[in-house]
Amino acid sequence: MAQLNIRPVPSCTECGLESAGRCPTCHHFLCMDHFGLTEHQPCAARLAAHADDYICYVCAQPVRPQQWSTTVFSHYVDTGKCEGCDRYICDLHHTYLRDEGVEIVRDGLRSQRYHVTRRYCGLCSPVRHLGGIVGTTRWVALLAVLAMLVYFVLQTTV
Repeated sequence: MAQLNIRPVPSCTECGLESAGRCPTCHHFLCMDHFGLTEHQPCAARLAAHADDYICYVCAQPVRPQQWSTTVFSHYVDTGKCEGCDRYICDLHHTYLRDEGVEIVRDGLRSQRYHVTRRYCGLCSPVRHLGGIVGTTRWVALLAVLAMLVYFVLQTTV
C-alpha cells in the first residue's frame, strides 16, 4: 500500500495554535495574534533592548518597526528602514517615497502573502533604481575600476 506524505501544519511557537506564517526577522512560526514584533520572543526583547537604535537618522524621532496580520495568509511588514542606505527614517517627515509590494512565500503546501513597505529617504529616493546611495556608490566604484583597467591595458599595449 502506498504511504501518503502528510505534513502537519506548523504550530505557533508562543501558544501552540495553528501557525499563520513566519516572522521575517526571527523566522519563528507564529499565529495571527503573535505575529506582531512586540507579541513574540525574541523580537519583543530585541525591540526593548535596542530602543535607542530605532530613531530617525535625520531628526532623532523614534521609529518603531511594525508587522501585523489581517488574515491567516496575509501579513503586513514595515521595517521603518530606508531601502537605499539601510538607516531608520521617520514616517511623517523624512520618508520621501514609499513603495508597497507583495511577496508570496511558499511554506510547505501553503503560501503566505507578505505586504512589504519599502521606504526611501531624501538622499536615496532619486537614485532608488541604482540601489540608493549605497548601490550608487558601488556602481561608481565598479565603473572607476573598469575605467582604470581599460586605461592600464591601453597603456601597456602602446
